[in-house]
Amino acid sequence: MSVRLKTALLICMASMALVQAKAQVTVTGMVQDENKLVMPGTSVLNKTTGKRNYADAGGFYRIEAHRGDSLVFSFVGYITNTFAVNQSTGTLTRNIVLSKQERFLHGVEVKSQYTPYQLDSMDRRAQFQPWIEAKDIPLAGNSTPEGFGVSFSPITRFSKKEKEKRKFQKIYVQNEREKYIDSRYTPLLVSQVTGLKGDSLLRFMQKVRPQYEILRVQPSEEFIYWIADQYHAWIKKD
Repeated sequence: MSVRLKTALLICMASMALVQAKAQVTVTGMVQDENKLVMPGTSVLNKTTGKRNYADAGGFYRIEAHRGDSLVFSFVGYITNTFAVNQSTGTLTRNIVLSKQERFLHGVEVKSQYTPYQLDSMDRRAQFQPWIEAKDIPLAGNSTPEGFGVSFSPITRFSKKEKEKRKFQKIYVQNEREKYIDSRYTPLLVSQVTGLKGDSLLRFMQKVRPQYEILRVQPSEEFIYWIADQYHAWIKKD
């Protein structure tokens, strides 16, 4: 084989390898919950490349990937959904459904300087940082000037997006509060205090739930007494 032919083959093979390396697919679709409600602000992470994007106000997402990449969909208070890209080029449409997490957590043992709640909280904050820390923009409303007819306003144009951002931030704060309660008000602790198990334990914890503001400043010993008092009151009513 001539040197010229070998060189041509090498160039051809290198070109094909380069094309394959650059080949990517645009993955798009809508994120909804089990009730078919759209979920703006859902985190879409390409776990393989580390790139992240977010679903828009309509729940639509778009992210670039390669065949075999793993995409992870996350939203506060919902079970993470993952799938592997099985297409090499073009556009891949995949609608995602997220299911709510169970409220009650299992007992856990702390093995680091942070509690499991703190570690999870830091991870959630890192995932949704752009939505959490975005500054508020005034919404068009009663302060809009009158008497000048209808005019274009950037504030009016982005009001929907701003409302969705504030809605997400409200959901995020509420979820963090519920997670904190779950981190202290565990089935293991309640069972140890009350002796309840199985369905009885579940019914008690669904009926009796501590308030976040009180629990945040309540020492463990006082919290145990509170559970015991609530249990005795529950037994009388049940």
